[in-house]
This record gives sequence, C-alpha cells and structure tokens, in this order.
Amino acid sequence: MDFDIHTLSFLLSLTSLIQVIILSIQYQKQTAYRGFIWWIVGIGLIGVHFFFIFLQKFFYFGFFAIIAENYTLVAAFLALYHGVVRFFNRSRKPNHSIYFLIIFVGSTVASYAFGNIIIPNVVSSLTIALLTALILISLIQERVALVPALNGIIVFSLIVNALFFVAHAILWVILPAPSPQEIPTAMQQISYLLIYTLASLWTFGFIFLLNKRMTQDTVESKEIYNLMFETIPDAVMITRLNDGMIMEVNQGFTKISGYSAAETKGKTTHDLNLWYEPSERSRFVIILTETGSIENMEFQFRRKNGRPIMGLLSARRIEMNSVPHVLSVIRDITSRKKMEDKLRENEQKYRFLTENSGDVIWHINRSYRIDYISPADEQIRGFKREEVIGTQIWPVFKPEGVQLIRQKIEHHQEVEQVGNNTQITRFEIEQRCKDGRWIWTEIVAAPHYDKFGNLIGYHGISRDITERKQLVDQLYQQATIDELTQVPNRRHFMDLAEVELRKAKRYHHPMSIVAIDFDALKEINDTYGHLAGDRALSVFSRIVQQIIREVDVLGRFGGDEFLILLPETDNEQANLVMDRILDVLSTSPVYYGDKSFMIPISAGIASLEDWTDTLEELIDRADEALYESKESGGNQITSHRPDS
Repeated sequence: MDFDIHTLSFLLSLTSLIQVIILSIQYQKQTAYRGFIWWIVGIGLIGVHFFFIFLQKFFYFGFFAIIAENYTLVAAFLALYHGVVRFFNRSRKPNHSIYFLIIFVGSTVASYAFGNIIIPNVVSSLTIALLTALILISLIQERVALVPALNGIIVFSLIVNALFFVAHAILWVILPAPSPQEIPTAMQQISYLLIYTLASLWTFGFIFLLNKRMTQDTVESKEIYNLMFETIPDAVMITRLNDGMIMEVNQGFTKISGYSAAETKGKTTHDLNLWYEPSERSRFVIILTETGSIENMEFQFRRKNGRPIMGLLSARRIEMNSVPHVLSVIRDITSRKKMEDKLRENEQKYRFLTENSGDVIWHINRSYRIDYISPADEQIRGFKREEVIGTQIWPVFKPEGVQLIRQKIEHHQEVEQVGNNTQITRFEIEQRCKDGRWIWTEIVAAPHYDKFGNLIGYHGISRDITERKQLVDQLYQQATIDELTQVPNRRHFMDLAEVELRKAKRYHHPMSIVAIDFDALKEINDTYGHLAGDRALSVFSRIVQQIIREVDVLGRFGGDEFLILLPETDNEQANLVMDRILDVLSTSPVYYGDKSFMIPISAGIASLEDWTDTLEELIDRADEALYESKESGGNQITSHRPDS
C-alpha cells in the first residue's frame, strides 16, 4: 500500500505540474485578468503536497511530514480562494488573510511544540473546509453559468470537498492518534485521491472560466466600440487607403455630410465628391503614409447639398484583413472658423483703433504689471513699448498718486463684495515721462474679469490733460488770486476763512482776523504816481507773506485794504505777529526809481470770542478796531475789546 500511495503521489504531483503548465500557457494569452496567477500557485502547491508525500518513500520526516502536508494544503486552498476573489474583482482586505495566517500558524506551531498532531490536523481540515465553502459562496454570488453539467459537477465537488474535510476533522478528534509510522492513514489516502480529482476538475473549470471571461469581454468590447462609434458626434468613417472605398460610417458622418450609411456602401470618397479639392486627398494620403497618423489638420469637405464644410481631421492607419485602411474622425468647425474670421476682423479693427488712437490704451494684470500698452504712450511720455511691457505701474506715479490708486483699488474691492463688479472709475493723476517731466493725465479704468467671474486685471485709457490742467489752473488763479499782489482776492479769502472758522468751532481752537489799511497810499500815489502805489502794495504783500506762517492767509479785500487770517491764534499772539510786521515795515523803505518811501499802516485785531461768531461778525469787529487805530493817528495796532 505504501508503494501504491507513494507512486500515486508522484503521479499526482506530475499531473499537477502538467496542470500548472497548461494554466500558465492559458494565462500567457491573457494576462489582464487578476487572480489567475493565484490559481496557478494553488494548483502548484497541491503538486508540492503530493511530491512531498512521494519523498516520504525514501526519507523519514517524522512530525515534519505532518507539518509540511498541512501547511502546503492549507496554503493551496488559500491561494485558490484568493484567485476566485480577485478574478471576480471582489474587494477583500489583505489584513483578513494576514490575521488568519497568524492565528493558524500560531495555533499549529504551539500544538506541534507540545507533540500534539490532532489539533493541527483538525485546524487544517476545518480551514480547508472553510476555504472551500468560501470559494463556493463566491461562485454562487457571481452566478457563474458554465456548461450546466460542468456547473453542477463543480458545485457538487466543492460541497463534497467541504463536507469531507469537516468529517476528516471530526475523525481526528474521535479516533486515536496514529503513530508517525502509520501515516499516511486511510483517511489521508482517500483525501489524496479526492484532492487530485477535484484539482483536475477545478483546473478545467478555471480554463473554462478564463475563456468565458475572454469571450464575454470581447463581446462587451465590441458593444462598447459600437456604442462609442455611433455616439461620437463627430463624423467617423473607415476607408480603404489606396482608393478611398468607404467601409463604415457613423451617425455623426450622416448628420454632418447629409449622406446616409446606405448611400455610402460601395462608394469611394471620390464618388461622393467629399473632398472639396480632390487634390487634398492625395496630400492627405502622402502625409498619412509617411507618418502613420494625422492629428487635427484642417481640410475642406463638401456636403451632399454642395455646401462646403471646414473639418478638423484626425486619422490613423489601421490594418483590416491585411489591407491598409484609414480610421478618420472629422470635426465640423465651420461655425468656429466663421467665428474666428469674425474675431480676426474685429481684432484688426480693434488693433487699428488702439494703434492709431491719440489716447493711451492699456491693460495691467492682477500683479499690476503692464501687459499691453498702445503706441500713443511713446508719443505722450516718450517710453518705447518694450520699455514698459512687464513693468509694474508704481514707478510711473508720485507717492501721492500711488496712494490715490491704492485707494481706488480698495474702493473697488469693497463694492465688488456687494456684487458691483462693473464699476468704471475716472480720476486725474500725474505721470512721469522718460525725460523726467511730469504730465497730468486723465485715467478711465475698469476691472477685467474672465468668463468665470475671476478678476484677471484692469484695462483703461489714459489721456494727456496737461494743457487743460494748466488752463484750469490759470482760470482758477485768475478767479481766486489778486493779480497785483498775488494773494487771495476777497472772494477766495472768504472761502478759506469760512473753512478755518468751521474747523476752529469744531475743535474749540482760537482764531483771529486782522484788518489792515494803508495810512498814506493816496499821498504816495499823488507824490510818486500810481505805479509807485502799486509797488507799495506789492512789496507790502511780499513782506507780510514772509513773516506769517504757511497756514496763515493774507488776502486783499480791495484797494489798500487787507485781511490776515490767523488760525490757532488768540488775540495776544495776533498782536505779536502784527508787531513784527510793523517793525519790518518801519525799517524797509520802498524804492521807486531814485526815490524811496515808507509804508505806514493801521491794523485792527478781532479774535474768536463766542462759538456762535460768524465770519462777518469777526471782520466787522476787526474793522471797528482798525477804525480806532485810524482815529488815534494811524500806524498802530488796536485789538477789539469785547465790552466795546
């Protein structure tokens, strides 16, 4: 019996090797399927199991024989189970197998360490029964439909295998433990034959499953190909390379060209007059022959009704029955080309306007770098375009100009948050020229957004307004400055004084007004002439402006009457200011020709006494104090007294 079992084991291991070779050859035909390699490993381990039994004819392994038989057989069924799971693409966490191996190896090693062979055999038998059941469950869940007879045999064999190893585990428990010399037992011998029979049947089933999956995938791939072929909105056609014979077209071709599929059968592209210029096909064939493929080349085609089509053609050379063919995909870009032509026309108009505009048209990105500027900038500021493109805008402006622009940007960000992203802003600012000059420009700017509403920069127009600004300043000067003395006239003085008075009342600060009148202007005019009188008024204005502060204002009220506005100044301080003015005037003769004369003046000071005082009241009180100075002989200063 030993000879029979060991010889049979050798034959079984040899048969398993042949099965492994067959499975490997089948696997080489299609390596895309997961899990098939696990089946090869599982059958191979079964072969190792039988070969180890054969070796026991020549060597005595003792307990090691039991350990090797159990471990190789359990590993074989574990590999077969993993192969089934992976073949059907069912997710299984690898941690489960790791935990199982740890428990299985730990329990069996511990048992073997104490010389117990029953527990390891029971655990191994139950493990194989469990793995067999899991394989059966996986096949049932996937509803595997083989040949009905084969399907029934495989299911039956799996059930028998699971029940047999359950019974095998029970017998190890209830029967006395055999001695190493009695191994293999009769039950093990039966299991050898059963495992061999089942392994052979499973090998055939695995090959059948693989072929069935390949056939099924081929059918699915063809269905997907047909679905894609008909679903693609572009025109797709397969033609013979040498003569353009149309083999197949999709619905996109029918929609774009106007020809039905039946109308193309047995026809060439020349017969259907598809190429708008027949010579274009020759160029197409030459390019395709040389390169093997064409990507997005523009060709003009003709519809069934004769109207032209501008198509974007991609093609690839393919072999069908060893005959060169062409798979072509044509996208109708007629509308797009018209739109591009329209955009090109508009761009030419826009470019003509921008390149020839007297105003500077510009665009800056989000980093405030200039990425476009029209040639007018060179005419206005002197910078060439390449000197400006890519630079930031800040060096162009004075510090106050930079602050103004930042304020505009912050304001835009604030209004953008409430949904107003179309705000156009207009402001005046000075810009630096290449030669160092500064010119005044008017800027009209607006934010620039992409189609998703994201800010990508700002664009706008700059216009040189230096002359206009100078004219405005000149008109303002004429309207507000006395021409002779170059100090604010009556109206402008009143405006400035009103502002300072409101400020003084708001912050409860002192303020004074000084009324001044020449004591001898008439005598100067009569003695030296009116030009001498004008010179006296002019010299007086310059002397006073040099003495008073920048915040103080000297204004000509009319004739030889002047007013001095002294913010942040009480009555006592105003007197000190007037004392300095009188001291300087007393030692500063006015020279006119070869003659000279002094400028005697009288002054009246009125300070803010009540927070309800008006500017007119202050001026009236200063005039009253001036009148007292005149009545007292002139060339002196009088302060208004609240009780007067």
